[in-house]
Amino acid sequence: MSSTNWNKIYKKNLQVNRWPWSDLIRYFNIYLNKHSKKNMDVLELGSGTGPNAKFFFENNINYLGIEASSSGIQKSKKIYPNSKKHFICSDFTQSLVSKKKYDLIFDRGSITHNTLPNVIKTLDLVEKSLKKNGVFFGFDWFSTAHSEYKKGKFLKGKNTAVFFKGPLKNVGNVSFFNAKIIKRLFKKFKILELTEKNYITLKDNKYRSSFWIVIAKKK
Repeated sequence: MSSTNWNKIYKKNLQVNRWPWSDLIRYFNIYLNKHSKKNMDVLELGSGTGPNAKFFFENNINYLGIEASSSGIQKSKKIYPNSKKHFICSDFTQSLVSKKKYDLIFDRGSITHNTLPNVIKTLDLVEKSLKKNGVFFGFDWFSTAHSEYKKGKFLKGKNTAVFFKGPLKNVGNVSFFNAKIIKRLFKKFKILELTEKNYITLKDNKYRSSFWIVIAKKK
C-alpha cells in the first residue's frame, strides 16, 4: 500500500466517507450480534477517515483503526476528538501494532490495495491476531471479473497492477482475485461466506464493477 498516494487523495478530500459501510453493519448483525458487545475487541485495517468507527463507538465496542495515511489519521482524530487514541498511523502489512487478540478484524477495500505478497503477509498477521473462533471480514476486494482487470500495468504475475488512467488512477497497487486464489489465501481459516458482488452499468457499454466479500473464521 502506498501511503503517499492516499495522503494526496485524503488531502484533496477524495474518498472521504462519512457513514459506516452498509455491508459491515449487515454482516456484523449476521455473525457477531449475538456476542456480548461489552468486552468485544475490533480492529479495522485501513480505517481511512474513520467512517466505520462511528458504528462501534455508538455501540460501546472496543475499536482500533490502523491507517497508513497520516492525513487520513488526522482527519479521523479531527472528526472524533475524544477518541484520538483509537486511531494509529501504521502499515498493517508489516505490523498490527498491538499484541492484543481481536474478536473481529476487518477491512473495506484496503487489503486489496497491496501486492499479493503483502496480502499474504497481512492475512498471516490477521490469523495470529484473532482470538480463537475470531472472525475476519474482507469487503470489496477487486475481482478478476471487474472491467478494470488487465487495463493496468501488471507487476510480476497477473494479480497486481498499477493504473495511470481510469477510475483506479493514482491509487497505487491494486490486486485482483478469483475464487480459487481467495480459497488458497484463506487456507488457515474456515471460509464462512464468499460472495461476488457485480454492478453492471448498461449506459456505459455494460461496464462491470465486481468485488468479493470474504467472511472467514479462525480455525
